[in-house]
Amino acid sequence: MGSVTLVLVAWVLAGTPEAEALPGGFPGTFVAKTLTLRSETYNYSVYLPPGYRRGLAWPVILSLHGADSRGTDGLRPRTQSLAGAARAHPERYPAVLVLPQCPPEREWSGEVADFALAALERTLAEYGGDPARVYLTGQSMGARGAVQLAARYPERFAALVAVSGRYPDRSVVEKLKGLPLWMWHGDADPVAPVSESRTLLELLKSAGSHSVRYTELPGLGHELSDTVYLDEAVSTWLFAQRRGK
Repeated sequence: MGSVTLVLVAWVLAGTPEAEALPGGFPGTFVAKTLTLRSETYNYSVYLPPGYRRGLAWPVILSLHGADSRGTDGLRPRTQSLAGAARAHPERYPAVLVLPQCPPEREWSGEVADFALAALERTLAEYGGDPARVYLTGQSMGARGAVQLAARYPERFAALVAVSGRYPDRSVVEKLKGLPLWMWHGDADPVAPVSESRTLLELLKSAGSHSVRYTELPGLGHELSDTVYLDEAVSTWLFAQRRGK
């Protein structure tokens, strides 16, 4: 994690200069980015909300996509539902979004997870952000990756939203029990059985978690992300969470 540490140091040294308006391109602007980590180059996008100004303490959301958005073009994550919801309802998502792209045939684990975290820290260094309001979300494959990443760095995130995920690693429970988490699942999901979220919910409660929420949607399948991110209650809940609150 040396590269990630260096980025964190750079962010601390850079600080946040006085507010500076970003030139045109609104409402909402995607910025294409690449990042080289351990000799491999990855693609990601940063979404800047309408009215973005440098030096203001924006919330920042790291979003991990599902398997269908894997690739090397850097563009597919821009169409995922969080980005779509932010563009459709910018008043609900006044935040900088970090949208890494997982390479083909890979998952959000190991070096790819390290890349996602490095993209987050680099975004904070380049565009600023409120360290008390850094959030994590994921859907399907991304939900599993988000849960695993949050368990590795529970002190880094203010809250987590996980949609339609599989959670085979039960060792995450102890590390996640203090983190605000909202899980969503459809009870007719043919890809990731609803029992995955039900089981993780019960394990977290048994471990003493008082900050886990769960919404199960009757009759719905795997593709819930539009339903979730377009629900105003989700953004309201997310931004109400702060580190150290």
